Amino acid sequence: MKLKPWLMAGLLSSTAMLSPAQAAELIQNGGFESQGVDAYDITGWQVAEQGVAGSVLAQSGTVTEFTASTTVGAYAGNYYGLLDNYGLASNVLYQSFSTAAVSQATLSFQMFINNQNASTDIDAAGLDYSVDATDHPNQHVRVDVLKAGADPFSVNSADVLQTLYLGGANGNLTANNYINYQFDLSSSLASGGSFVLRFATVANQNALQLGIDNVSLQSVSAVPEADTNALMLAGLGIIAAVIRRRYS
Repeated sequence: MKLKPWLMAGLLSSTAMLSPAQAAELIQNGGFESQGVDAYDITGWQVAEQGVAGSVLAQSGTVTEFTASTTVGAYAGNYYGLLDNYGLASNVLYQSFSTAAVSQATLSFQMFINNQNASTDIDAAGLDYSVDATDHPNQHVRVDVLKAGADPFSVNSADVLQTLYLGGANGNLTANNYINYQFDLSSSLASGGSFVLRFATVANQNALQLGIDNVSLQSVSAVPEADTNALMLAGLGIIAAVIRRRYS
């Protein structure tokens, strides 16, 4: 039994509907260019701060607004996200996002860290700057994917789905260059839902600057939407009926 060309085309078309690849960008204003001015209220992002000696903003230029520290400036465009910590503070820049089930998800960004302290210290207190600075030095940066609704300062395993970076300065220069980072988040986001991407600093020894730019989270979904499923089933049903009628 040989199918007509038009019938074969219909079958192939319906089969193609099984797995339409749907790419999406999940992060808003990842380049920090939306406002076109230095801004503490950053479009698409949220800020959480503890202590009195730090700030989070979309920054331009190579001299930070709060601590007057030197940086390399923006990686691309005119602005970058900056967590400018003078010490005795914890700062968080984060963004909530939602996605349907994904087959692939890739996070990428450029980041620099300028640690004005001689060492990087990761204390069990997590992002708490207020622990005793002598017995519990706490001076580091972390990047995580959190569950939706988690406290922005939480480091509890119940809240942290994936830790992407935990450490200190990325070089010995006063103003370190950006490093490119890329992470596979496919497993963490596989079932879909709501999540939080967090960049954080904690410092109780000395100043600490974290700069980020070009934050992008690209996801690919292979899950057909309801209307696609309906069209697919209808198409296959019609083709099956034609075959039965022609060959019964």
